[in-house]
Amino acid sequence: MTRFVSAVALTASMAILVSSGAQAGGSNYERTYPARMIAVAVGARSFYVEFRARSEIGGVGHSYITLGTIVATGEVQESVVAGFMPKSADDDYWAQFGIRVTGLVGVVRSDFSRRSADARFRIAISRVQYRRAVEMIYRLQKTWAAYNFLTQNCNNFVAEIANSLDLRTPMITVQYPVDYIVELRSLNSP
Repeated sequence: MTRFVSAVALTASMAILVSSGAQAGGSNYERTYPARMIAVAVGARSFYVEFRARSEIGGVGHSYITLGTIVATGEVQESVVAGFMPKSADDDYWAQFGIRVTGLVGVVRSDFSRRSADARFRIAISRVQYRRAVEMIYRLQKTWAAYNFLTQNCNNFVAEIANSLDLRTPMITVQYPVDYIVELRSLNSP
């Protein structure tokens, strides 16, 4: 029964995306870079994870995560920025048709602009959870070589990180990234 419900939900989600004219590939492609992973200061005591998503004109959007610390002065220091996406412009184009393409756990320039996130969900985490999230990112860098718009996309990446932190995640990952992050936030808010 669960498999049937998942199949129906997946089909309905794809129908919405296809009928809206959204596409994964397009003229708004940004070059990808390896994930940013900077060492945290030894004395860091406060840690956070922030799940972000942005809409894109003529596209579906993108979700990704940031990890960091909050220093004694209250200043936020991002140490990790990572998401999952098609590796090249050609991969981005073919991904819109549901074809499996080369994927990359990495970043694009827009991931560094705080203004670019249309949805955010930040929570405080412990040092142990921070390390667990970083280890999960390294694991996914080694094992996720293929991107598939339907089964292994940026929302799945966010879900893997959220699950490693024992957060509840939306059942359906094939949805607009902004909607996914909003649902993730509502599932984990008091």
